[in-house]
Amino acid sequence: MQNEALPRQALQNLNGGSAWGRIARRTASVVVLSVGLAACNATTSITDLFGTQRGAPVETANQPTVDPMGAPDQGLIPDANPWPSDAALPEGEGAELPALYNDEAAVFEKRVALLLPLSGQHADLGRAMRHAAELAMFDIAGDDFVLMPIDTAGTYQGGQNAARQAVEAGAKMILGPLFSESVSGASEVAKSANVPVIAFSNNRRVAENGVWVSGLIPEDQIARAVGYATSQGHFRFAALLPQNDYGRQIAGALSGLVSRVGGSLGRVAFYQPGSEDLQKTIRDFANYDARRANLRAHKAQLEADGSAGAKRALRRLEGVDTYGELDFDALILPATGGDLRQVSALLAYFDIDPSVVQFIGTFGWNDPGLFTEPALKGGIFAAPNPENWTLFASRFERTFGNPPPRISSLAYDSAALAALMARDENNMSRDALTNPSGFVGVDGIFRLTADGQSERGYAIMQIQPEGAKVVAPAPASFDQVF
Repeated sequence: MQNEALPRQALQNLNGGSAWGRIARRTASVVVLSVGLAACNATTSITDLFGTQRGAPVETANQPTVDPMGAPDQGLIPDANPWPSDAALPEGEGAELPALYNDEAAVFEKRVALLLPLSGQHADLGRAMRHAAELAMFDIAGDDFVLMPIDTAGTYQGGQNAARQAVEAGAKMILGPLFSESVSGASEVAKSANVPVIAFSNNRRVAENGVWVSGLIPEDQIARAVGYATSQGHFRFAALLPQNDYGRQIAGALSGLVSRVGGSLGRVAFYQPGSEDLQKTIRDFANYDARRANLRAHKAQLEADGSAGAKRALRRLEGVDTYGELDFDALILPATGGDLRQVSALLAYFDIDPSVVQFIGTFGWNDPGLFTEPALKGGIFAAPNPENWTLFASRFERTFGNPPPRISSLAYDSAALAALMARDENNMSRDALTNPSGFVGVDGIFRLTADGQSERGYAIMQIQPEGAKVVAPAPASFDQVF
């Protein structure tokens, strides 16, 4: 079926005379954005939350250059603890909500709470995600839609208190929190009030019925890349994982996701990031000493042979460090950043050749600082198609003056989905949210499942000398998901 594109109103600059400027001045705690949009049927086709039919934004004199995808967030979204988890939140936090929202307007307004770390060490990230949600409101929201930003401070208690404020203020849905600790706190309150939660976490362990994780889940990225690798003839997999919650969570999923596409999982090893034992761990993982011994033995046989053919074979072995094949032809490496640089360099040193073994990573590999690493050349990872992010990032920077953090697309897509559902009071339900056809947003197609998980369609990117390039496009519908 054809995707159903939503028409767009041109986005104006932040200035006193624009529609955006008039709305933004109403209050710092509530954003009500009104656009005239035709209703769309979200149950018969994929609903496009980020369509291409938008007016041209007003350009600034110096248009910024936007990285097509930006540096992604690394691994699992970590928990944040600007205050101890059992500490009371700062006095007065969220105190304005009862006065603003507990009023007769709750009868006809469709209220959605946006729970973010708006104070503490992650306040800048929280504000950027709030701005992304505001862009979605400008694009899609109706006159009766109210977005209520509430601070979680990035803690369990902060999430719990923020969810309680949201419920008391009449929220029909909660977007966020970001950190899994805050999600756990918020979900207790939201479930008891029968208010659905679309969290920004990518930790599937906090997902449950009525509490969805919308983040880009590392296990799903690896599953997509593993499927692509088998289509290219790689069926024998190994994994080298960090010894932390991130690595252990991926390890628990590997056997199933590899076997589902006809592959086999062999050796799985863990390393301590930054440890003095890292070199030994990778040396053992590469079976380097045994392969060196094989080379010496093979050379000795050729020398003893003494024939012309043996001499030619000896010449071919000049500069070779090991002899004999590895027992895997694809290697799963979810490390990122400096950790990945160190690990990949040691893999090359101990003679694991990326031109022979297919290296497989996650979206955390989409870092321009990694693209020049010789040991990663040819490596693949799953990621959203870059085109929508380019458009979104450009709009965001022109409007707010700063480039968006990569994770901010989650706030846009979730807010757009909430605004779409709110057009029909009956649509703000679990059945509507779990529409099996799914939705299209900044990060491509996605859908929410009954058990609180999210599913996405990823492209496959490959690290090449000129950067990361799409070698397999993202699917356009879930019928095409690999």
